[in-house]
Amino acid sequence: MVSYLSFSFFILYFGITWILYSLVPQKAKWCILLAGSYIFYFISAKGHIIPMVASTVIIWVVGMALQKLDEVCKAKRKAAPKAEKKAIRAKYNKRKYWVLTLGVVANVALILIFKYTNFFIDTTNSIFNLDIAHASIVQPLGLSFFILEAISYIADIYYGRIEAEKNPFRVSLYLSFMLTIVEGPIARYGQLGVQFKECRSATIEEVSTGFTRVLWGLFKKVVIADRCVILVSSVFENYENYSGVAVIAGIAFYTLQLYCDFSGVMDVMCGLGSMFGIKMPENFARPFFAKTINEFWQRWHISLGTWLRDYIFYGISFSKGFKNLSAKARNKFNPYYANLIPTAVALFFVWFTNGFWHGSGLKYIVYGLYYYFLMMIGLFLEPVFAKLCTKLKINRQSKPYKLFQIIRTTIIVNFGMLIFKAQELNPEKMSPLADLKVAAHMFKSIFTGFDLSVLSVGAKNGFGLSIYDYAVIAIGFVILVVVGLMQENGIDIKQRIYKLPYPIKFAFLLAFVFVIIIFGAYGEGYGVVDPMYANF
Repeated sequence: MVSYLSFSFFILYFGITWILYSLVPQKAKWCILLAGSYIFYFISAKGHIIPMVASTVIIWVVGMALQKLDEVCKAKRKAAPKAEKKAIRAKYNKRKYWVLTLGVVANVALILIFKYTNFFIDTTNSIFNLDIAHASIVQPLGLSFFILEAISYIADIYYGRIEAEKNPFRVSLYLSFMLTIVEGPIARYGQLGVQFKECRSATIEEVSTGFTRVLWGLFKKVVIADRCVILVSSVFENYENYSGVAVIAGIAFYTLQLYCDFSGVMDVMCGLGSMFGIKMPENFARPFFAKTINEFWQRWHISLGTWLRDYIFYGISFSKGFKNLSAKARNKFNPYYANLIPTAVALFFVWFTNGFWHGSGLKYIVYGLYYYFLMMIGLFLEPVFAKLCTKLKINRQSKPYKLFQIIRTTIIVNFGMLIFKAQELNPEKMSPLADLKVAAHMFKSIFTGFDLSVLSVGAKNGFGLSIYDYAVIAIGFVILVVVGLMQENGIDIKQRIYKLPYPIKFAFLLAFVFVIIIFGAYGEGYGVVDPMYANF
């Protein structure tokens, strides 16, 4: 693929598109975005665009059908006697439901075929001791992201949140937009569709603050994340050779790498969007300041979390079966557990979907359910914890306790990252459980071989990190924490930079550019690292 952070993307794709977008009349701007997005996607996906085109056609047809049914229903209800209005609405609501179901099933079928076929083959081979060969299927670029956007589009029409777009090419722009197609954020049509219709030019402030955010994203990705990958690859690719501190370091560095990689790319995309005059949905809000798992996932990959909440959790919560379960729970349990038990059922499907969406492997499902079970344990034992803290006179609102919560949540997240990253690379050991066995082996090895010297420069550990690398990562980490603390306290750093006198602002941004150029992890000794979430 053409990397979002490559010179060719900034010059040939974003650069040319941005210049043309700025020059053409307002009514033609969306056409420039569409053309630029399709050219970028076609080249990046090496021509594999049929699934995206198919999804676009499906949701446009389904959206128009839903809109037509809604209009016919309103017209017939308006002309019908009062006694018949309810029956007419029920009749057309049922038709709309089946049209929506058809659209959702068609899109889910695309993701199951192109992403999970070989996973199902491996599972079948393992269960029935067969030897079915893998299918030769190429997973389209950004499949998981544009399918969720497609489903949200028709669901929002069904629920009356938006009206169907009559122009199929505008729907196509929404699904193929170059700044969301590869790694998200998973935008709603109500967030981007209106902006694509207006397509105004960016203000000087938006261009300036957008450029600043692009630099911040590049700093996180190129300076920190791509340097962490050296140690991470050494530990995870040779996990049998490491234990204790080395494994802990590998997990911690992977967590830092994934955060700086994913959130860094999101900063770049949001910054570039601002330079178009387009406000992109936020995808991160300083997740490692979270005090609970639930709060962490409200701050991490926000667009996925809100999608799962709105279309899985609420969809189940408003179903007839769920309402019956809630009624039974209220008759048998106290108010706290009466509300919690039905919620736990709905959340199971949320977290199962979360894991399943991330990848075609059993470890991803376990990854999702890992958070689910820990969250459920916390919620079910909350009354016990509250009584215990009261008895021990622990102030749960105090700063020391909140710091304890942040540290606890960070440790839990790091173990989750171990499950997420662990991978068996030896073909002779491959099986549906192979990756989970690697995760279990690494987890057990944490409690052996506590030798801090393995992290020292020059140790025969294969890490490949010099004192220079360690220093850059450490300084970068401190900067991340300081900036995060400032943002947590409501300080808008981009605005403060924008309001600086022009000479000072220019010097600051130029210095930032040179920091990225000088300290970026590229060149001899460093490999090219594509954005990590592009694989999902």
